[in-house]
Amino acid sequence: MISIPGWGILSGDRIKLMLPPPYEGGNPVVLGEELADLLDEVPEYASIAQAIRDDPTGYRLLAIDREKGSIVAVTARDVPASVSMPEYVDKFIAAVVEEAPGAALIQKGVVPFRDGEAGWMLFEFTLEDVVSWQLTYALRQGDQVWNLNYGAAREDYPLLQPIFDQSLQTVQFTP
Repeated sequence: MISIPGWGILSGDRIKLMLPPPYEGGNPVVLGEELADLLDEVPEYASIAQAIRDDPTGYRLLAIDREKGSIVAVTARDVPASVSMPEYVDKFIAAVVEEAPGAALIQKGVVPFRDGEAGWMLFEFTLEDVVSWQLTYALRQGDQVWNLNYGAAREDYPLLQPIFDQSLQTVQFTP
């Protein structure tokens, strides 16, 4: 895990990563109600807050920057090793666009990452008058693919993308 001076380590369920202040968060199973309360402060994330209250095990790590309303949500899915990263990316995109009203894919790709590869997808979500962008990185870890979802308001995204990219480099999977 690389270290970035001034950033804090956030620990989730079998994953750690670094983010700069003012991001707050951690493992939803341990911090469920606290994280849900944080998310309730940003109206666009009310549905995620409710999902945590209903089942905190759905997310492996959650973090929020209340100043900008930016969120980092990590999930993991069981995916057989026979499914290539390009195949996974296409299936993930299809599921997001089908399940999330107002979702559209902007760009996608697969890039080298450490000893393997990472899928990446940039989505736009439109909900009433609010437009947000989400950068999702997909990382294979054994028989699972971990999705690191970095979301922000469309107008804030260009300033936050370098932070999201640096945060990805700090990811460490833990037992």
